[in-house]
Amino acid sequence: MTDNSSTTRRTVTPAPLPEGITVRTAGADDVPALLTLLRADELAAMGETSLSVGEVDEWFDTPRALERNTALVLQRDGVLIGVWRVFRNFDDKYWAQVAIDRSLPAELVDELWEAGLAWAEKVALTTADDLGVTGPRLDLWVNEHDALTRRHAEAFGFQQMRAFIEMQIDLDGYVAPEPDPASPVVVRQAEVPDDGAVDLRTMYQIISESFRDHYDFQLRSFEDWVEAKHSDQLADPTHWYLAEIDGEAVGGLMGHNSYLEADNAGYVANLGVLRQGRGRGVAKALLRTSFTRYAADGRSAVKLHVDAESPTGATHLYESVGMYRRLVGFDFHKWPRA
Repeated sequence: MTDNSSTTRRTVTPAPLPEGITVRTAGADDVPALLTLLRADELAAMGETSLSVGEVDEWFDTPRALERNTALVLQRDGVLIGVWRVFRNFDDKYWAQVAIDRSLPAELVDELWEAGLAWAEKVALTTADDLGVTGPRLDLWVNEHDALTRRHAEAFGFQQMRAFIEMQIDLDGYVAPEPDPASPVVVRQAEVPDDGAVDLRTMYQIISESFRDHYDFQLRSFEDWVEAKHSDQLADPTHWYLAEIDGEAVGGLMGHNSYLEADNAGYVANLGVLRQGRGRGVAKALLRTSFTRYAADGRSAVKLHVDAESPTGATHLYESVGMYRRLVGFDFHKWPRA
């Protein structure tokens, strides 16, 4: 599926809302109120929140973000009480997000959830039509203890497709095992000072190729991948590493600052090993290098997410280096025209 960088979006008007509820386009000035709402929603759904201000800022901070995000805020008596959002990940894949103040009457919360999902589906279909895509998919993320989101997802026709496990290692007192002197694996920090850096393209190639066999993989062009990194204000190339065997790069790890603000934790956003490097200790070497560096930086933990049905047995790999399972979330999908 191609990924077009620009399109003129048509405005999608939601259905009439309950009396006293108004809706308007979200903007950068809404970030503080959105952060408060979304953190409260995460706390209600899963008992904790790791949402950072940067994750909300990036809805509005680049032309790419503004072109791919469609967000509405809901207000009552001038107070922000909800948000509906659609993000175009690919031309045929759209991520929906609905958050409503859960302290409101349950009937009103349910009504606004239903209206939000209906609006999100209409946005995805309208955008896909404009892009010439006939079979778009709508995605929704559901945390394991979030009964409200699961109930509305299932009622609206979403299907649970895959589970992802959040794993963590605590770094207090962390000391990596001594490397095997016979191991051929050499790990070094990636050097990516600019878009022309050789290591940048090497990382792209390793991550893209190593994930080809994984669930829901979709190849991005190098140019789109780089643009996405530039648009992500929490990306942290100072925590990117490449693993080499006999001078050939066979593995890569990309660190990220998703959990820095809330948890003082490092995050492994991507870890990939090419086929010729698998079974040779490449992933463990990359992880231990990352853990050591994060510990030296004063981080309290490192987190990552893993497909519970990973074809490479990644869950067991992470447990073997000291990580443990914390939370589970689920990808829900809906094909409106199926």
